[in-house]
Amino acid sequence: MNDTPRTDTLNKIIGLLRHSWKSKSFSADSFAQVLTGALHDQADKKDLADQIVGIFFNTKYVALLTESEIGTNEGFFSEAAKKLSYKLLPPVEEKDELRTQLNHYFSNKNDYEWVNAISDEQWVIFLRSLFWKRDQQVMRHVLKETLNSVQVLAHRAAALGIEPEVVSKMPRADDLDSPFLGLSREVTLYVENLLHNTSYSRASKESDFKQILVMIRQCHDQISYLHKHKDEFGISLRMTYIIRQLEKNLDRLSELLHILQARSRHDQLLRIVRLFKRFVYAENTRYSLKKHFSDNLHTLTYKVVENTSKTGEHYIATTDKEYWNLFYRAAGGGVIVAFLCNFKARLYFQHFPIFWEAFFYSLNYAAGFVLIHILHLTIATKQPAMTASTIASTLSNNGVNVNWLKDTTRLLIQLIRSQFISLVGNAALAFPVAYMVDWAYFYMKGHHIADHSKAIHMIEELNPWESLALPHAAIAGVYLMVSGLISGYYQNKWIYNGVSERMLHSVTLRQILGMKKLRKVADYLEGNIGGISGNIALGVFLGCTGAVGLTFGLPLDIRHISFSSGSFGVALASLENNIPVDWWINSILGIICIGIVNVTVSFGLSILFALKSRNTGLRDIKSLSQTLLWAFSQNATAFFYPVKNIFIAENVTEKEKEDQNS
Repeated sequence: MNDTPRTDTLNKIIGLLRHSWKSKSFSADSFAQVLTGALHDQADKKDLADQIVGIFFNTKYVALLTESEIGTNEGFFSEAAKKLSYKLLPPVEEKDELRTQLNHYFSNKNDYEWVNAISDEQWVIFLRSLFWKRDQQVMRHVLKETLNSVQVLAHRAAALGIEPEVVSKMPRADDLDSPFLGLSREVTLYVENLLHNTSYSRASKESDFKQILVMIRQCHDQISYLHKHKDEFGISLRMTYIIRQLEKNLDRLSELLHILQARSRHDQLLRIVRLFKRFVYAENTRYSLKKHFSDNLHTLTYKVVENTSKTGEHYIATTDKEYWNLFYRAAGGGVIVAFLCNFKARLYFQHFPIFWEAFFYSLNYAAGFVLIHILHLTIATKQPAMTASTIASTLSNNGVNVNWLKDTTRLLIQLIRSQFISLVGNAALAFPVAYMVDWAYFYMKGHHIADHSKAIHMIEELNPWESLALPHAAIAGVYLMVSGLISGYYQNKWIYNGVSERMLHSVTLRQILGMKKLRKVADYLEGNIGGISGNIALGVFLGCTGAVGLTFGLPLDIRHISFSSGSFGVALASLENNIPVDWWINSILGIICIGIVNVTVSFGLSILFALKSRNTGLRDIKSLSQTLLWAFSQNATAFFYPVKNIFIAENVTEKEKEDQNS
C-alpha cells in the first residue's frame, strides 16, 4: 500500500467544496460536480483513496471516538475554564491521532455547514465509489482501534456508574451484579473474542452484541431511576453532569457497536457518515464557550426547574374555592407588606451609612417575606417563579406528552388568573393598611412617618412616564424568578445531603431539644427550608439593589406592585391627601404598569426556563402562543375567573389537531 499519494487531493477537494459553499453557489448537485471536476480519472480517485486510507492506517482513533462531542469528566466549570485557555492558547496535538487529522483538514470553523448540507446518501455513494476494494491490513487496524474505543467507553461508563455520588443514591450500583460493571465485563468479553478467538462465530457475535445492548438498556434504566426519585434523593449539579456524561458514553458505545454489527455495507456507511458529520461539527465548535454553555443550559435548567416542583402547585387555583383562598392569602400578604413599607420609610430617616442602610432594608424585607411564608400567605408575582416545573411537566417533551398543547394552555390560563387575583389581593390591602398605619403613627407621635419632600419623592417614583419605575420593576421581576430558583436549590440541597437525618443523629442537638422536638424541627425545615431560603434571598436582593446602584453610580432600584401600593398609601397619608388629580392618575397607572412588568418578566423567565428544560422547539412555542391567544379571544373571562366551561379545552384540542395536520 502506498501511503504517500502524488498530491494532496483530499485538501484540494475540501477547498473546492468550501469555496463553493462560501460563494453561495452550493446546491444539491455541487458535491457531485466538484468531485467530477476534481477527480478527472481513476488515478485521481486512487490518489484520494490512498490518502484517506493512509490517514486511517497511520493514526489512533481513541481520542476522536471517545472524547469528541462527549467531553471529559472534569465538570461544568472546569471544562469551561479549559476551553477558554485552549481558545487563547491552543494545545499541542498528537500528529498520530485521527482527531488531529480531522481538525487539520476541516480547519475552518464553518466547515460543518457544507458537510451537513451534503445528504447522507451522497456521502455514502462517494465512499462506495472510493473504497470498492478493501485492504485487509487496513481493516484489521480499523477494527482494532474501534474495539479499543468501545472498551474505553465501556470502562468509562462503568467508572461513572460507580462514582460515590451515584452509589450513595443507588447502594447496589457497585455490586458485582451492577449493570455498569456487567456492561464492562460483557464488552471486554466481546472485544477479546473478536480480536483473539478465531472460532468466534457470527451467531455468537450477534448474541453477545444483543446482550451488550441489554446491559446498556439496564444502565439507562438506572439513570431513569435517579431521575424519577429526584424528590427523594435530591440531585446536585455534579450529579447532573455525571449523568449527562454517562448517557453520552453509553450512546456513543451503542453507535460504535451498531457500526460493527451493521447488517449491510450500506447501513454501515450510513451510520459512519452520520457520526462523521457530528464529529466535524463537534471539532469545529470544540473550544466554543457559547456552545458549551448552550449545551449545558438544558441540563442546568432541567435541574433548577425540577427543584421548584414541590411548591409550584400551591400557587395555581383551579376551583372557585382555591381561587378565593388565594385571594385571602394574598390579602394577608398585603397587610404585612403595608407594615414593611412603613418600616422601610422609617428606616430611611435613621440616615444610616450606606452599608447599614442596605443591611436593615434587607432585614426588613427578608423578615417580612419569611413571616408571610410561615403564615402560609402569599406575595403576588412570586407565583410564576415557583411554577416552572409544573409548566414543564405539561410540555411536549419531544412528543412524550401527546396532549401537551391542551394541557399547557389550560395550565397557563389557570396560572394567569391565579396571578391576577393575587395581585388584586396584595394591592387591595397593602394600600389602605399602609395608609392607616401611617395615620396611627401620626396620632401616636404627632408627625407622619415620611416628611413632605420624601412623600413627594415616593409618589414621583411611581410615575411610569417620568421615572425609571418600569425598568426597576423589570429588575424586581428578575429577582423574583431567581429567588424561586434559589428556593428550589436549597430545598434540593437539603434533601440531597440528608440534613434532616443528620440532625436526628446529632448528639448535641438531641441533648438540647430532645428527640421529639428535634424531629419536629427537622421535618419542618425539610419541608420549608427552600421557601425560607428563597425569601431571605429575595429580601437581600431588594434591600441591596439601591445601595449597589449608589455605590457604582448606576440608576439601580426595584419596584414591586405590592410595595408600590403600600408606598403610595404612606405618601398619601403623609401629604394628608393633598395631591393633584394627575398625581392620582399617574400613581395608579404606575402601580398597574409595575405589576404588569413584574409579572411579565417573572412569568416570561419561568416559561423560558421550562421550555429550555424540555428542549421545546420554535414550532411548539408558536403553536402555544397562537392557541393561548385563540383561547383568550373565545373566553377571556377564564383568564380572570374560574369558569365551569369545557368550551376552551375542547377547542384547544381542535386547534392542536389543526396544527398537527398542517
